[in-house]
Amino acid sequence: MKKIILIIALTFICSSALAYLDPIASFVESLPDEQIDILFKKMENKEKIPVKTLHQALKASQLTLRAYAARELGNQGNETSIPYLIDALSDDSSHVGAKYIKAGMETTRYWANESLKKLTGEDFGFIWDDPKEKRIRAIFRWQEWYFDKHKKSVVSQRYSNKNIWLSAVDRISSVTIFASN
Repeated sequence: MKKIILIIALTFICSSALAYLDPIASFVESLPDEQIDILFKKMENKEKIPVKTLHQALKASQLTLRAYAARELGNQGNETSIPYLIDALSDDSSHVGAKYIKAGMETTRYWANESLKKLTGEDFGFIWDDPKEKRIRAIFRWQEWYFDKHKKSVVSQRYSNKNIWLSAVDRISSVTIFASN
């Protein structure tokens, strides 16, 4: 009976975790739509763009701009962008009909991962076109690395953001401890 309850609990925990990823970066407003064309022109002219503007562009309504912003953050080499890029790994946009070798290679998550590897020298197995469950596991590995590097626990960071959600790993650990007692 305990095994059945444990299996049901783990199934619920894992499925709810897949539906929700906590952001780890500080909150920034999305880039206003009226600034999108201006930012595209600055990128086209290879002008220096403030990092905060690029962080806002990661949340813009225009998906190509989000991908370009992720790429540009890697080129600028500013480590304060790491949590924003980790969050951008969960961007679900896709470029249907684009004329690339593989259309997804111009997605935000593709360039966020490339920029993270460039900035950190790390690679946690994130592949932009893997099934969502595999991508989420890689995102959790990025988050754990980031929190470890900054000496923060996943739980304390979640609470410091005034967010009561726990990561899937935290929830599974709690159930495992409960079931073993």
